[in-house]
Amino acid sequence: MTFSLPRLLQRYRHHHKGNVTMVFALSLTALLGLTGGAIDYYSAWSVKSSLQDAMDASVLAGLHRDTDLRAPEASKVFASNLPADLKITPTYATDATTLSGQASYDSPTVMLGLVGIKHLPLRVAATAVGTPGGGASGPCILVLDPTGAQALLVNSGAKIVAPECEIHVKSKASPAAIFNSGSSLEFRKLCLEGSNVIRNSTTVNNLVLSCPTASDSWGPTLPAVADSACTTSNGNFNDATVNLTPGTYCGWFNFNNGAAKVNFAPGLYVIKNGGWNVNGGTWTGKGVTFYFADTSKIQFNSGIAASLSAPTTGTYKNVLFYEKPALSKSDFIFNNAKSNKMTGLIWLPSRNVTFNAQSLMDSDSLTLVINRLIVNQTAWNLGPDSANASTSSGLTNIRLAK
Repeated sequence: MTFSLPRLLQRYRHHHKGNVTMVFALSLTALLGLTGGAIDYYSAWSVKSSLQDAMDASVLAGLHRDTDLRAPEASKVFASNLPADLKITPTYATDATTLSGQASYDSPTVMLGLVGIKHLPLRVAATAVGTPGGGASGPCILVLDPTGAQALLVNSGAKIVAPECEIHVKSKASPAAIFNSGSSLEFRKLCLEGSNVIRNSTTVNNLVLSCPTASDSWGPTLPAVADSACTTSNGNFNDATVNLTPGTYCGWFNFNNGAAKVNFAPGLYVIKNGGWNVNGGTWTGKGVTFYFADTSKIQFNSGIAASLSAPTTGTYKNVLFYEKPALSKSDFIFNNAKSNKMTGLIWLPSRNVTFNAQSLMDSDSLTLVINRLIVNQTAWNLGPDSANASTSSGLTNIRLAK
């Protein structure tokens, strides 16, 4: 067999060029993988940051609820803080004072797929912790209308300071609530069943959307009031001092003296077939309950100052205002109250309640259950009524664990 040196060199040259091509191709793949990997890692980091924010929000919201409701609420809050197309199922564990959550996600890659890395595994976790409270922490205000647009309307000038209170709104309308500029709300939590609100140049702290609200646990427990004959029918009160006693008040009554002192003896006041029109004065009553047998109402006008508290014992314990169930919807208006100190439960589920024109309220023990709520130019300081509490965690100072 003979060998040709030029032919062998030519064959080696072709073989050597093939090696260079292969080395270049492999090097290019690695280079693209490394360069593209930076993009994939940044994308994964952004996703993880969003997941962590969602997890933090979820455990904080969940720990405000009773033990058996913590995980469901936390899951809803977690999902509401993620894009709709991102489906991740978190897991939660709770004890008396903490709620811990975690979630995992495989973030898909693009360029790293060239080097065989199809996903980047992500994991987030958070724990919220609370301090056991001495009293109940259910909603101070429960707005019941499930379909009403603007079931909660907070207008300019409204200021409410209630750091231990929650407000729950059952509306799922669009929008369920409107918060206008110039308003200030300080609640422990604003829980809305709906997912759509309008915030007009204002910040609403502790607002949770798609939030499971407390049920109306008060209505079924309220005592029925038997129909009774009228004790007093229609009248005008003009004297400087008015002393009223329990009974059934039928028709319309006008309180005309803006400087009058109106005193209520303890007991039940039934109002029907009309209402009370109050044009100022000072109202004082301890151990009193006002019952509306129909769509009758009390309309407070012109600088009323009221100090009214519910009974602390007996049939109407802790009930200040309430009405006959299943009434047709109607308005209930508070205008220009110089001061209001009301203690107990106000259960008016058929009423669209409006507080207007510098309506002041200072109460460390109040629960308000109504159909809708409009708040205009108010200044309130509220605290929860422990005797009338609905569901709550009983925890205070809820925060993320370090």
